[in-house]
Amino acid sequence: MNKILKIIKSNIIFIAMMILVIITIVNPTAKSYLIRGLMAVGMFQPDPTEYAHHHEAFANLPDYRYRDTNGDTIAISNLKNKVVFVNYWATWCPPCLAEMPSINNLRQKFKNNPQVVFIMVDADNNTPKANAFLQKNNYDLPLYTSVNAFPDTLLDGSIPTTLIFGKDGSLKYKRTGAADYNTDKFREFLEKEASPNPLQRREL
Repeated sequence: MNKILKIIKSNIIFIAMMILVIITIVNPTAKSYLIRGLMAVGMFQPDPTEYAHHHEAFANLPDYRYRDTNGDTIAISNLKNKVVFVNYWATWCPPCLAEMPSINNLRQKFKNNPQVVFIMVDADNNTPKANAFLQKNNYDLPLYTSVNAFPDTLLDGSIPTTLIFGKDGSLKYKRTGAADYNTDKFREFLEKEASPNPLQRREL
């Protein structure tokens, strides 16, 4: 009898695990919560020191433009002397949904800092749907769509992709894939990039 109960119990556990795996695969929200849980235990940590390699590789980029929800257009060149955090995402993308709370929390830390600008780019160019998602989840993030395309060497269509432009307009950091951006290390990186002291920025 005990042996039968053990077999039944093990089968129930196996079935439950399979159901969980299937739900995670087919349900973007469930998958995003799984990734978010891994973030909570220290995975998906961005390394700001990577920016040096990308800065060297993408020093001379074209001027990129974005359109906000009011139809107004801004360009990276208009944001010289500011640090620009650009994130490409979509509502159907589990890794995008997973990192969204960390980006929202990061933005709250810099909301009153005029030297740091956040641009959340809906990869689908579906402003109503993306805006509804942000409002539903109480995310205080500025929504944009892309006006012109990045070169494939920089943005190959994979999302989420995050780009950080420095005060001189050059690319300082690039990452494709989910990340927990609301960390001490990454906040310090943005603070130093936004510093009015050029010597402090060179210390990065």
